[in-house]
Formats: sequence, structure tokens, C-alpha cells
Amino acid sequence: MHTQLLIAETVVPNLMKHLLIILLYSNFLISQNVIEVEYYFENQCESLISKDSISFELQNLETMESYYSENLKVKIPSSGKYELFVTINDSNIERSFEEIVEFKNVLKVKDTISIPRIQYVSEKLNDDFQYKNEIEPKYYNCQNVCDNYEVDYFKNGKIRFEGKFKNGKPIWNSEYQRDGSYIKYHYDKLDRWYKWEYYDQNGNLIKYLKNIYRKKNWIQKIYDSQGKLISKEIKVNYQMKN
Repeated sequence: MHTQLLIAETVVPNLMKHLLIILLYSNFLISQNVIEVEYYFENQCESLISKDSISFELQNLETMESYYSENLKVKIPSSGKYELFVTINDSNIERSFEEIVEFKNVLKVKDTISIPRIQYVSEKLNDDFQYKNEIEPKYYNCQNVCDNYEVDYFKNGKIRFEGKFKNGKPIWNSEYQRDGSYIKYHYDKLDRWYKWEYYDQNGNLIKYLKNIYRKKNWIQKIYDSQGKLISKEIKVNYQMKN
């Protein structure tokens, strides 16, 4: 009986010790997956942009978790594809753009993002998180309101953004990833997305969605490239895009 107690008293502490080592090692591995991202920005238009006016957000496209920058730096917990949302605040207006970025096999990233010529310009929220409605949100190509066909490019010469506009309002526009794949958005007369088309890097349609708007809700239908219905979902509390 005493021998069994002695063995138990010896085994339990050793087991706890091993579990603690495993836990610490797991935490170490997790911490090693954290990626430090630091972005610098360069402007393609003539207007000056203050570094202090720029902030960005990285949203994991798998988990949909968002991570916000501080002094143009942010830490994200894992590799993968992220949506980069960039905001530039200037007096009472806010300019914004977005693109897809991918992180893999890296622990630290320092990169320069070229601010596109075509940006969405809207009114900045006041201290009460309200708009004064003094500025109508529109797309601009540098200082000019987008009209008719407009196009913007990545540094490597590939298309970054293109669309057809009428007085700054999009009729359709396409947002490209660096690999050439893109999403094409179609808008109705109320400036709402009513159709999205997903294309691969070779220009082949992958799938598309249609939004059907009603007074109290809206229906989203998703189809494959052949037009076969994949899913249908009713969404409520839709707020119009500013």
C-alpha cells in the first residue's frame, strides 16, 4: 500500500511537469505564428497626404476577425488571406480603398502600399458618429470626379481597379487582386450592389450572387458559373451604402 502511494506521489508531479512543458511549448508555437505587419504608403496623386492621417485594418477572410493598425503597425495571429482596408482622413472628408493581401511563411512584414489614384471619397463622421451630409460620397480619380470609363493599375502594370461611372457614381466596377482574379460589382439606381461576379486569374467566371431588395429585407441568391442556384438567404436590417 505504501509502495503504491509512493509511486502515485511520484507519477503525479512528473505528469504535471510534462503537461506544463507541453502547454508552454504550445504557447511558444502559437506566439511564433504571430505576424508583425508594418506598412508605408506612397501617393500617386499630386495632393499631399500626412502619414498621421492614414490608418488601416486587416480582416481575415476565413475567420472574418479584424485587426486594426496603430502607428501603421498591426499584429495578426496567423497567415492567410486578408482584406486590407485603408482610410485616409483629411479635414472633413475620408478617402478609402481596399485590396486583398496574403501572408505565408513570414513572421515580419515591411512593405510599401501604393495609394491608388481612384478612391472612394465620403464625409467624415463627427464626434457624435453622425454625418453632416454636406458632401455626397463619390469616386474620384485623384482630384477629378470619376466619369465614364476609369482604370487604375498596380505598380507592375496590371489592372488594379476599373469601372464605368456617371458623375462619381458607379454603374459597375471591378476590384482586382494581384494574381489577376477579381470581383465585378453591378449597381442599381439607388447605388446598391445588386450583382457580384467572381472571376479567376484567367477571367473565368467562378460564381455570382444576386441581391433582391425589399422594403424590410433583402434576398441574396448565390449561383455557380453555370447559373445553378447554390444557396438562398434572407437578410434583414439592410442599411444603404453611403
